[in-house]
Amino acid sequence: MIVNGVHINDKGMPIDSFDLKQAIMEAWHVVDDLKLLMQRLEYMNEDQIASAIHGLEIFADMRCESLWNTFENCISNGVFDGNNRRTTEITETLDEIAESFGQEKL
Repeated sequence: MIVNGVHINDKGMPIDSFDLKQAIMEAWHVVDDLKLLMQRLEYMNEDQIASAIHGLEIFADMRCESLWNTFENCISNGVFDGNNRRTTEITETLDEIAESFGQEKL
């Protein structure tokens, strides 16, 4: 969804690098699915194996498409150009916390 020209996630926050990292981790779930399939192969017939592999193909494609969309939304939101408002706000907050402990700014 786009609000005021900014792509937002399902929590109503601007999509940022955290969302991208989450999408990358979700794409890696295909590896876990393949490991589970390998463990269960001896209990499956050829049709079940073919169906499982086809299903994994579909889910891997959906996860990669979701990852790509998140990446494009990050670009659109300016995540990588240093002008991301949310990143700036977080950095400022961390700087204030660091100063309160007598440390230098980040």
